[in-house]
Amino acid sequence: MSHELVNLTLPMVLQEIGDVLNEYPEHPYQSAFSIHEYRQRLVAHVLSQVPNHYAIAGEHPPTRNPISRHSSRLAERLHLETVIRGGILHILRENADRLSHMQLTL
Repeated sequence: MSHELVNLTLPMVLQEIGDVLNEYPEHPYQSAFSIHEYRQRLVAHVLSQVPNHYAIAGEHPPTRNPISRHSSRLAERLHLETVIRGGILHILRENADRLSHMQLTL
């Protein structure tokens, strides 16, 4: 039987990036990260800065204490949002000239 390793953090990161970007103005934030390359850079940046959780497909994760689980998830989500916002600014600053040129040619 073949087992597959699944990154449980990636779907949460993708959803949170979408939610955070929706709070920003269309230009330059949403338009910059609608470009696949920059969205992927942001995803990679965030995944490298937050704890990633994995599971083997088909296996049940071990249960944890529900109280510590809730507070831990809240802290993780706040950290995730902070990392996303910092990543957005970092990537925009790092690529400002290129993005500015791309906007002029669109």
